[in-house]
Amino acid sequence: MKYGKIRIEDGNLVFARHMMMNYLPCRDILWVYKRQEGVEGGAQKQISTSYLVVVTRRRKRYKFDMTDREVRDCVQLLKALNPDIVVGFPKGGRIHLQSLPNTRDLGALMTEDGRHILPRRLLRSGSLYHISLTDQDVLTEEYHLTEVIDFRTQKEILEKPDTVIEGVRYHEIPIVDEETAGISQAGSFLELITEAGQLPDDFLHNQYRSFVRDEYSVKQYARFMDILLNHEKGAVLWHCSAGKDRAGIGTALLLCALGVPRKTIREDFMKTNLYLEEEMQHMVRYLETKTIVDSKVMDKVRILYKVKGEYLDTVFDTIEKDYGSVEHFLKKALYLTPKAIETLKNKYLV
Repeated sequence: MKYGKIRIEDGNLVFARHMMMNYLPCRDILWVYKRQEGVEGGAQKQISTSYLVVVTRRRKRYKFDMTDREVRDCVQLLKALNPDIVVGFPKGGRIHLQSLPNTRDLGALMTEDGRHILPRRLLRSGSLYHISLTDQDVLTEEYHLTEVIDFRTQKEILEKPDTVIEGVRYHEIPIVDEETAGISQAGSFLELITEAGQLPDDFLHNQYRSFVRDEYSVKQYARFMDILLNHEKGAVLWHCSAGKDRAGIGTALLLCALGVPRKTIREDFMKTNLYLEEEMQHMVRYLETKTIVDSKVMDKVRILYKVKGEYLDTVFDTIEKDYGSVEHFLKKALYLTPKAIETLKNKYLV
């Protein structure tokens, strides 16, 4: 089959490069996606051009211009010849699941040096309590999920245990101990918002500060990094309760280690507000049916479902105050030596 200037025959992607014919085995292709350059219409009247981008297991990247239909048909055939090929450009976006509103694939986020995180390897999420069978199939069959890291306390886990998915290995790494689990969601939601004390910004800033200052929490994040360093095949997913605070900071630290720009890290952190908006509105309506309409209670609901950029700033400010730089924190606190960071990058970047 011919697509633009390439063709696929006998299980190979065939193309001319430097006056020579190249035969790339489809089984050696790791990731394919469509890239579009230019803008259709508008004042500039630029011409939009589509490309098929192919990334190999040796981390080589090829770009072939073709029509949108050719890209679609070519990707479909490549996927048929090699079912393990990763398709698409998620750019850290949400995985659309029935029962998990805040599950994301960090794939395609770009690093400072121009590389991308390989899609379908690094997933962040909320808890997997009562995950639907359809969602389990998506995670195991499409994302090849093999490991789950649970950041919640033992009490939270007992109250809302993760659904056990066959073939997946589970790790319990509570980021905070039971006595200081201030923003964990142990206990019923009604108890949490009607009986617990206030959750002012000062409290939350202190909680975020403790993530990178408290000895226990820092050691737990170091364990998290160690699992990622030793992870081999398939996707690894980490989560807390809602997937925004403990999972959010764990994700931010990982992205720092991979060399993702601070601006991109902040954008990923803030996506929680978009993905949990519907859940928050559902909870507000539920409370209204219980005639709970107190403004202070509603403020707590918003705090429990949202994040602020200032919380992430507090984390980085604390790290820089205590360690001088994020790089020094990664090395001294999380034991990520230059060699370990290079291993992480080679494992998850292309």
